[in-house]
Amino acid sequence: MCFKIVHHLVDIPFDMFFKFAESTSTRRHSLKLLYPDARVNARAHAFPVRIVSLWNRLPANIVLPANLKQFKMAIKNIDF
Repeated sequence: MCFKIVHHLVDIPFDMFFKFAESTSTRRHSLKLLYPDARVNARAHAFPVRIVSLWNRLPANIVLPANLKQFKMAIKNIDF
């Protein structure tokens, strides 16, 4: 779902869940997401907070593919 939101493949506004990290020094890919501040315990277990650390650790060849099918095939080979 994160891939679909970031690449605007679903009708969910990106700004509603995520923000891009403003840091220009990215180690893996240019689509790093800003880790949201989760002060409330209910927010700490929400989708955007849980997925950002995983998304930011993915290599560029997985995050930047041309389509969803390539993303799904590449993500199957990742060992989390």
